[in-house]
Amino acid sequence: MKKCDSNQSSRFYVVDLFAGCGGLSEGFRQANFEIIAQIEMDKWACRTLVTRHLYHELRKKDNYNVYNKYLTGQISQEDILNNNPPLAQLISHRVIQAVFGEDETDEIFDRIEASKRLHGAPHIHVLLGGPPCQPYSLIGRSRDPFRMVNDDRHFLYTYYLEMLEHIQPDFFIYENVPGLFTAKARGRDIFGKILNDFSLLHPPYEIIPPLQKVYDDPRSYIINAADFHIPQNRKRLILIGYKKSLETDSPKIKNMFIQLQKEGIRNRQTGYLSVKDAISDLPSLELGKGNDGWYGYYESPCELKSYQGKMRKGSRGISNHRARTHMASDLDRYRFFIQHHVNGNGAANLIDLMNERPDLVPSHHTKDKFLDRFKVQWWNRPASTITAHICKDGHYYIHPDIDQCRSFTVREAARCQSFPDNFKFEGPRTEQFKQVGNAVPPILAFYIAKAILKQLRKRYG
Repeated sequence: MKKCDSNQSSRFYVVDLFAGCGGLSEGFRQANFEIIAQIEMDKWACRTLVTRHLYHELRKKDNYNVYNKYLTGQISQEDILNNNPPLAQLISHRVIQAVFGEDETDEIFDRIEASKRLHGAPHIHVLLGGPPCQPYSLIGRSRDPFRMVNDDRHFLYTYYLEMLEHIQPDFFIYENVPGLFTAKARGRDIFGKILNDFSLLHPPYEIIPPLQKVYDDPRSYIINAADFHIPQNRKRLILIGYKKSLETDSPKIKNMFIQLQKEGIRNRQTGYLSVKDAISDLPSLELGKGNDGWYGYYESPCELKSYQGKMRKGSRGISNHRARTHMASDLDRYRFFIQHHVNGNGAANLIDLMNERPDLVPSHHTKDKFLDRFKVQWWNRPASTITAHICKDGHYYIHPDIDQCRSFTVREAARCQSFPDNFKFEGPRTEQFKQVGNAVPPILAFYIAKAILKQLRKRYG
């Protein structure tokens, strides 16, 4: 069995491609992995990544008061970095703003290697990532008359493969939406091509569940975030790859995905978390009220749900909690859909609106395709899948409290995604919503990280 030197024995290093705001990274960091590089193209997501590194590094140095001053607007991100050059250098190596397909892959790889040297990392243990999922999204394809068959983003995964062969980690995580199974581009079955390309990697990697099983029965290998104590129904394809050579020391490694599924089943037996579990403790807001940055310290102590206490841990208050303004006609629709359910008639859709309140039917040319385009997130159920579309209008994420009668705030969406309250999202509110909607829930990433950590400790001691 291979052993690390005494200084490295408990440290495992991660690179995150297509990192977004860092949901995958956050879960791995919570499992004590060290994130040494995150590659992301979006400037606001990169700024969020920088802020998150500031949080973790300042907390590590017992300087949380400095981070709190930033949250509350007393100092800027630039102030902190300018006053601490070593910290600025560390974070500049970790957060790499780059565009696969425009920036040279070799340059990106060189920057990862530079960060690896700065951190004294002998090896990258895990590669994370999920190329943009919009071309595979069933909703996205339904909105495109060409069903996104001409979208070049179908082939961004080839850069993931290229980096995988460069970095040669012990493990990799490839995450995407279930719509990948049926995606087509340039006459090709994209999922079949991806599986074939993974099988040609060198050195050889084994994928669990095995590629042929995934291909023969793909939907049996979908992970639902709700099964992992996350108050949201969010189904995703998770492929876990490992170097085939690892089987020598750990033949049971092949069962890792099955064990992950079993853990989800055990969690499910205790019951799903609901929207009430997620957000009922957050301050009520009137339309247009709140703050896109720092909202304020927690109000007087109240009885918290267990999940709410977990989200508040390590935080002194709330950020990214501001309500949208809505047109009066939309507010009337919101009230209709909330009341329809509260009155015992079940969840309503546009057909119910046409039959019962035709005066409120929107003039929208796609209303026949999106009968549930107005959707209340009920107190007693997990939230619907939080997607980047929440940045558009919020109609699919109506708050269940009729007295508030509005759509979710960024913080409410983030709670349903399992981002802790001390996780601050940067940029205009539209960009914050995009970041939340595109992310992997950190708690789901944490469960995956724990499974991988167990195997790495077997190998490295």
